[in-house]
Amino acid sequence: MSNMNKAVVIGAGIAGLITARMLSEYYQEVYIVERDELPTAPANRQGTPQSFHPHRVLPRGHMILERYFPGYTNDLLDHGAQASYAEETKLVNRFGTFVSRPPFLSASSSRALLEWVLRRRVQNIQHVHFLTNTEVTGLISSEDRQTITGIYTKKRNEKKQEGMLTADMVIDTAGRSSKVIKWLTSLGHTVPDPEVLKVSLGYSTQYYKIPPQAREQWRSVISEAQPAKGISTGMLLRIENNIALTLLFSAGGEHYPPTKPDEFQAELKYLNASEIAKTVSHLEPLQGPRGYRTPESVRQHFEKMETWPSGLLVLGDAFCNFDPIYGQGMTVAAIEAETVGNCLEEQKRNPQPYFERHVLHQMQEAIDPAWWLSSIADLRWKGVEHVGPPLKGITFVQKYIDLFTKKAMELAANGNSRFYLTQTLMTSLVLPPSKFFNAEILTMILDDNGSPEEKKLRAELGVQDPKLFQQRIDELIPSFDAAFDERLKDFLMSLKQQ
Repeated sequence: MSNMNKAVVIGAGIAGLITARMLSEYYQEVYIVERDELPTAPANRQGTPQSFHPHRVLPRGHMILERYFPGYTNDLLDHGAQASYAEETKLVNRFGTFVSRPPFLSASSSRALLEWVLRRRVQNIQHVHFLTNTEVTGLISSEDRQTITGIYTKKRNEKKQEGMLTADMVIDTAGRSSKVIKWLTSLGHTVPDPEVLKVSLGYSTQYYKIPPQAREQWRSVISEAQPAKGISTGMLLRIENNIALTLLFSAGGEHYPPTKPDEFQAELKYLNASEIAKTVSHLEPLQGPRGYRTPESVRQHFEKMETWPSGLLVLGDAFCNFDPIYGQGMTVAAIEAETVGNCLEEQKRNPQPYFERHVLHQMQEAIDPAWWLSSIADLRWKGVEHVGPPLKGITFVQKYIDLFTKKAMELAANGNSRFYLTQTLMTSLVLPPSKFFNAEILTMILDDNGSPEEKKLRAELGVQDPKLFQQRIDELIPSFDAAFDERLKDFLMSLKQQ
């Protein structure tokens, strides 16, 4: 680590760009190797098939992006993104309706525009270089195969020239198409079975042009699913240049949202938020609905390998991929990149052996809450199955969130939205779960006059004495406190002052 000359990032997606920006603070040269030819204007790429569908940056991810790309939100706004902080978002679920505005400067845009804005920033860093239309075909290693010293490449043109690029650090951010497991196996390393959520999820997304008369009164709508009744999640969002999109989502494999326009429009009418179908009927469709399906979410556990080669790291979807409906993907990639940066900073001050293994452990700790929360939410759908180390507190957490949401919606209807904000900050990975699942909040929500949700939660809790609530919660669920640091306190303080 004392001679950090060159780093290579595989993949120029969001995760790769954040990673390259972070590495630029520590390495004399950074190379981004990308299979695609990168567009000169915002556009979806062949290598990002999911980019047609909505993407969002959670508050935790926004904080990290602002650290590495100061003022990036203003760049988005300058190129037509919607100032989402200036408009209302209506949330509808089986307990009621909640209207809010983001509590910080934020913009709503397509994945293509966000990637383009970040890429332009990275392209302006003199010692960061892009190698496009180039496929990585393998890892260069030392003779004993315990150190990665670079990558093998092949141009994606008629000549298909092969080459080599040496490096002190290689970081794979190639997403679900990553070949890192194949490469590690070919070098003689044994990769453990991953943790898998067999989720069988499906999306369908359609775009519309917003007519002038609908722009001033616009508000986005999120219609939460009711998995027990097979009711899909629905969203109506505005992105850049007065373009809106609607999305349908379901999991479990029993039903996939339709891609035929008439069937798509019909399903919108069955959402909890009937407003979506009414609004869409006044919009101009730009193209027919497009679907996206994936059978599983996968979390690799490279930290459990008997040997892990130095000079190699993996992050983003190649490390752990999530159900996209919760918007965690880009934010978790940012958390992972920040974690690598923190570890590099520590290593500069106090060099330690087995640096990469330490980073893998730190990243697993950092993403733990996101994986746990999204898995528990997906397990509400019939047909979803978790394979791997048991997840703690599934039934308790589901019942706790049901009762909390019911209580929060009641309070919001009476003008008190701060209670609901606590849950939002937890699911946005700003607050640790221990700030949401605790005896103080549990005592508040159990005062619900014997509702069905309260009875179910009390039965799952198994204790009646409030003095035992915290002990019981600590038995049922992990705290995940190690995944959060002091810098988040400053972000929370800024929210309270707004």
